[in-house]
Amino acid sequence: MKLLLPFTLILMLWGTACSEHIHDENCQSHDGYHVHTALMGGELIPVDEHGCGYNLELLIDESDRLSIYILDAHAEGFVRISQATLEVSIKENNQSTVLTLDAVADSATGETVGDTSHFRTPDSIQVARPFSGHVKSLVIGSHEYNQTKISYPGIGK
Repeated sequence: MKLLLPFTLILMLWGTACSEHIHDENCQSHDGYHVHTALMGGELIPVDEHGCGYNLELLIDESDRLSIYILDAHAEGFVRISQATLEVSIKENNQSTVLTLDAVADSATGETVGDTSHFRTPDSIQVARPFSGHVKSLVIGSHEYNQTKISYPGIGK
């Protein structure tokens, strides 16, 4: 009986430690299948290699404005960048529409234009859903990403 309690505690701790999501130096996951959940309830788009890159979260609000949030590798935290705008090219009916999303300042989080994780179109977007396209240029830290593919499976207008 004296050995049973310590043995049980060791098994419980071992099971908890092994459930953490970790990646090696080559961005390879070592815990099998897992799912990332969008922080704001939108659509997650991976940027670069899973676990070593970033995520974009696309969201269309009640005013039909498109927002893009920059998130960390596991979509658990916001990542601020210095860009003042993001340009998004949307393909629709064999034509491209370019949307400009402005950096959003937020006094609650201390985010400012030039130091924010949130970008939003100033007006409602006139794009049918679902849609696909790309972010023309995105600079996160020392990494520059060009033509990052995006898609939004939202319900059509």
